Amino acid sequence: MTASISGLISGPVRLEELDLTMDVVAAALAAADRESAHCSELDPPILEGLLRWGRATRALREQLVPQGWTYDNPNNLARTIHPSGDFAVVLATGDEGTGLPSTGAGPRHTRGYATEQAIHANGQLAFEFGSLLHLAAAGRSAGLGHLQTWFLLYHPEPEHFRAELSLPRGIDRGRITRWTERILLPPLPRGAPVAAPVVRLAEARS
Repeated sequence: MTASISGLISGPVRLEELDLTMDVVAAALAAADRESAHCSELDPPILEGLLRWGRATRALREQLVPQGWTYDNPNNLARTIHPSGDFAVVLATGDEGTGLPSTGAGPRHTRGYATEQAIHANGQLAFEFGSLLHLAAAGRSAGLGHLQTWFLLYHPEPEHFRAELSLPRGIDRGRITRWTERILLPPLPRGAPVAAPVVRLAEARS
């Protein structure tokens, strides 16, 4: 592990300390890829990314819930919660820096109120006591509790996913600005693409 302006940089062995494995992450992303591969040009442009995120979240839970993990969705923040109750994992599509040690990383899209409160809870020990009370109250009102929230970021490339499991501690205007730790994963191969049905637009309108 090495220090970085992005926080501590760790390797995949660190997953074991969080009761996670490369196989679990790879299986979740593979399931998501199979689902989203059926999209075609007739679908709304955002559907492929939404399907991949939703199916990856479900596939992660399908593997972890039998091991004692739980889940909830406060304000649509889809958390998969460790049996200890100390931390949760949230999946998100990552930006171009995902999985790369030499750059910053973050979710591809801006995040909302629930993510903001979760990240404030992650970094609350850096705040003064009065701010702690304010943030704790805000977190409770959002239904977020006091656990840490890690982000499993994934960025699809033609042949593989770049991915990392990282713990944010700063956010500004919906963009994550600082990380406590980034666990960088090796490239995860993508399966053979599924041939989506080819429908000519003229036929679709007939």
